[in-house]
Amino acid sequence: MQAECMYLTSPLEWNQFNPNTFDSQYYNSTKEIPLTDLHMKRVFLSSLPPIQNSSREHIINYWLVNGGGGSQYGMEQFGITMLKEIVRNNYHNIYTNTHPIMYLFQYRGAGLSLPSIHCYTATSWTDCAHELIATTVPSSPDQSLKIIHAMSNANIAQDLQYQIQYAINQSQSTNSTSTYIYGLSQGTGIIETYLTIQSIKSQIQIIDGIILDGVMSTKDSDIFQTQVNNLNHRFYLYLSKCQQDPLCSKAFSLVTGTNQDIISVALTLQTLFETKLINPLCTINLGLDSWDLFTLIGHQGIEMMNVRPLTAILIARLYRCSVDDQRVLARALPFMISIAQQSMAKSLIDPPQQYPNDGNILSLTLWSDFIGFDINENIKTNASFYNDFCIGSGVINKYNLVRVGPIPVCDETQISTYNYTLPTALKDVLYERNPNYWGKFEVNQKSFRSQRTGILLFNGDLDYNSPLSTAQQVEKLFQMKSIRTKLVQMKGLAHVTAVQSYTKQGGFHSATCTEQIILQYLYQQELNVDLDTLNYTCSLKENLIGIDWFYTDPVINQTLYSVFMNTTTNYWGINMTDIEPIINASNKFHTNSFLFFLLILYILS
Repeated sequence: MQAECMYLTSPLEWNQFNPNTFDSQYYNSTKEIPLTDLHMKRVFLSSLPPIQNSSREHIINYWLVNGGGGSQYGMEQFGITMLKEIVRNNYHNIYTNTHPIMYLFQYRGAGLSLPSIHCYTATSWTDCAHELIATTVPSSPDQSLKIIHAMSNANIAQDLQYQIQYAINQSQSTNSTSTYIYGLSQGTGIIETYLTIQSIKSQIQIIDGIILDGVMSTKDSDIFQTQVNNLNHRFYLYLSKCQQDPLCSKAFSLVTGTNQDIISVALTLQTLFETKLINPLCTINLGLDSWDLFTLIGHQGIEMMNVRPLTAILIARLYRCSVDDQRVLARALPFMISIAQQSMAKSLIDPPQQYPNDGNILSLTLWSDFIGFDINENIKTNASFYNDFCIGSGVINKYNLVRVGPIPVCDETQISTYNYTLPTALKDVLYERNPNYWGKFEVNQKSFRSQRTGILLFNGDLDYNSPLSTAQQVEKLFQMKSIRTKLVQMKGLAHVTAVQSYTKQGGFHSATCTEQIILQYLYQQELNVDLDTLNYTCSLKENLIGIDWFYTDPVINQTLYSVFMNTTTNYWGINMTDIEPIINASNKFHTNSFLFFLLILYILS
């Protein structure tokens, strides 16, 4: 593999400029307008370099757009993994005229882009806001705010269009060029904004496909409240998955010695914690002194794929609290509590050592677009909305089964029980929404080169950051615009499927299912496939690792062994022979189903 880097000059504000035609050389020489230098990086196979001089060459430009602040460094592994998958499938030898190039998009203000904004010493968002104003342009707070306000979703989306056009212009004069854009999490919102602005401004850029993973919606949505609500919904959904799984539900009932379903037992545990009637030998004496602390551990367990069975196992063993449970939990719980509390401990928001994997600081300014349901509900311009926002979030938090925990920006700005006041510095660093684009969702059919291409969406059903319902909403929004769209729903997966859709066949050391599907999508011209004929088999529930309730995968087994502090490998704490008949019956069912499937194929042929 090889990599190339460069800087591309763009306007600090895109308002009056067209990203498809902006003349960076002219403005770089005249300095007539404020500018920013965007750092660009591309990775490719050395045997298939980007620039060729034959019309037979097919260039595949694959743009990778990160979430959570837009770090370029954070997306590099995605590009490298895709190149490895190309080699693993021998596409580099089969399709020697096809040149795949991974472009690592970086948000303005982050990483190596100039100017970049930082608050290296702050441990609260309020202090961070003060530091941003003081350090971005030390001699001028007004100039600092001018730069900070330019770090908007609209500007970042047009940076993306500008860089894509630059890459197209480099290759398209002599080569056939295809352009695909992948975004994860917040990056999906940037891509939706990219499509919306070019449609509204009639500045169409022709591309070949969009891939959104962990899908956000920019259509009149309050992202933060959605997350608060869905953390609770996700917990119930996770528990119901155990209840619906014959093996998990059987194991759970064997541990608890009751016919109550897992949700009822969880609610009972919550009541026992809150009424101080919980058995202290498995909880309070070991440091687990509240239901909130337990749900923090449980939430982290659900989020992390390699320990996903943990939460159900803990509920069962805490409820039973046998002598063996006390022995195991005496070692394991203090470790779990320590990990959970570390995640909540006060720390630097933007630590210097994080460079070049930075960019999270941009989340502060981008809140401007992602909180509120209409243009007037803005934490910058509407003081009562901010107060109501914090009160409402606190109420939801208090009465949910699973709580998101203290909301930092509300926690640090609380004056009294029902008084949350946004400090001037925090209000100053937020930008005012652009009414031309905010809350809108537009896309022009002319943006897509062919009707064979369109939008490919991926979402896990355990994703609370970007819940499946949001992905379904976005799917319908695209379809209403007559854009060909395919949503791949992945059972038992949380946020961003590309990093966790491992298959039972390949395990954790192979490409994820999402990567396998995307590879086909990138090479659809060579493979003669489209959104409808891609092979999605790996995304079926029975083929994904998802939730490995009985830790059959060695990576999950080893991780649980570490989490349980090497005390046991029988994490459920039951006699496994009691559920072997169910396992055997399940295996027999799948075998018979497969044989039946082969018989049908034989008859059809």
